Amino acid sequence: MKTQNSNVKCQNQNLKLKIFNLFFFNKYFIFLFLVFAIFVFYFSYFSIKRVDTLNSYYYDLGIMDQVVYNTSQGRFLEMTNPTFLKNMSRLAIHFDPILAVFAPFYWLWPDFKILLIGQALIVGLGGLVIFLLSNLLLKDKKVSFIFSLFYFLNFHIARSLLFDFHAITLAIPLIFASFYFYHKKNYRFYYIFIFLSLLTKEHVGLFVASLGVFYFFYFSDKKNGLITFFLGLSSFLLINFFVIPYFRGGSHFALKYYQPIISDPKNFLLNLASYERIEYLKRIFLPFIFNFFSPLSFLLVLPEFLINYLSKNANMRSYYFHYQSLIVVGLFYGMILGYKKFVNFENRIFKKLFLLIFFLVNFYYFYLYYPLTFFVKNKIFYQKISQEKRKSIEFWRKILKDEEIVLATTPKLAPFFTKRRYYFNFLFDPAWYNLGYSDEEIFNIKKDVYKKADYIVINKEEIGNELKDNALSKIYNNFLKDKNFTLIYNQGGIEVYKKVKS
Repeated sequence: MKTQNSNVKCQNQNLKLKIFNLFFFNKYFIFLFLVFAIFVFYFSYFSIKRVDTLNSYYYDLGIMDQVVYNTSQGRFLEMTNPTFLKNMSRLAIHFDPILAVFAPFYWLWPDFKILLIGQALIVGLGGLVIFLLSNLLLKDKKVSFIFSLFYFLNFHIARSLLFDFHAITLAIPLIFASFYFYHKKNYRFYYIFIFLSLLTKEHVGLFVASLGVFYFFYFSDKKNGLITFFLGLSSFLLINFFVIPYFRGGSHFALKYYQPIISDPKNFLLNLASYERIEYLKRIFLPFIFNFFSPLSFLLVLPEFLINYLSKNANMRSYYFHYQSLIVVGLFYGMILGYKKFVNFENRIFKKLFLLIFFLVNFYYFYLYYPLTFFVKNKIFYQKISQEKRKSIEFWRKILKDEEIVLATTPKLAPFFTKRRYYFNFLFDPAWYNLGYSDEEIFNIKKDVYKKADYIVINKEEIGNELKDNALSKIYNNFLKDKNFTLIYNQGGIEVYKKVKS
């Protein structure tokens, strides 16, 4: 009888423990879900506000909007290529066929807001996956919760959500999900999410190949390590040396970012230790100091880091853009693995000091770079445009809604007008200056692009001072001399020109 009572008592205690664990798990997860909801709402709202206040560009939201719209109309990944000035596949520029996933939503609501809200939602899910992954590996809900919060407060992720829309940001939660299923030993879902991540950009294959090497040596998983490595490497080679050249009719445009390595090696080597690059190193690695307890994890970020670090395009090292997406994925994974080793240290003073440094460094970078409207050093502020300008844009957006009208606009107006088959960017990508193009060279390349359009919509603020001798004024003044176009509207700083029929 005593034994039976003891068993019942033991079972009751186990049941209470399970209920307690379930509640404890839910307490963290429920609060984390609230953080997720705030995160999605915040970045959906401000990314849309950024566009509405004319702080977005043709590069890249306008491009993405046209690609998804054309796909929704049965023209798969079709866009007006800004280099060749004709309609081609998006695959001639970047390999991101995952964009097609958004096309069905355009049947219901053909608007760039679909992309921005969808991006915030999908990337936000990565924070929840981080919690599941971390708890699976560390068996510590409190630490997992903290790591998830660091995900939502990571300035690289936050900034990438504000700078338009890019498919590579979707790789963040997809790869985290692949990590989770790998450690759950659910290899079917692991490879499904690896495959989906490969559809976000042409160089993801290098990350996947590095992941295979990492699994081979770190976990001694020869089978999945080799499969992952060859899957990543073969996809990278296939996409970059066959798919993109096939659609482009030539090599990848980004190869010119690395020409100084061969053409001017001495100057290139000197620039490797420039202040700008050293600051980039600090921003990338200092917030992830737990990774140094798992140094092999740095192998995951090596290819993407070198792509950015060696490029002559400084934008690829800026915290404003999306170029750090894959690096952040690898560093978060390494942070979890590093912390798993860190907790085994017996020196309590060392552990407390290290934790203090970790929090202080992350707080410092959060204060410097996180996009908030308050508290942080560089607060985000999008000044409202005048009612007259807003009404002018909406008026012409309706007038020119026919997708067969060939249109050119200045870059900041692009997202409002790219839902059409043919679109031409009236100006140019500012990154051309980073690549060494002079104003004269840019003018000679872009001066006649507008001639293909039926209508041209210009936001005069984007032109600036017409008397300045720069590419903006050169292109605009050259256009004003063209008698084939006549001004039909000029209100609120918006000019509309129509091609004169011969």
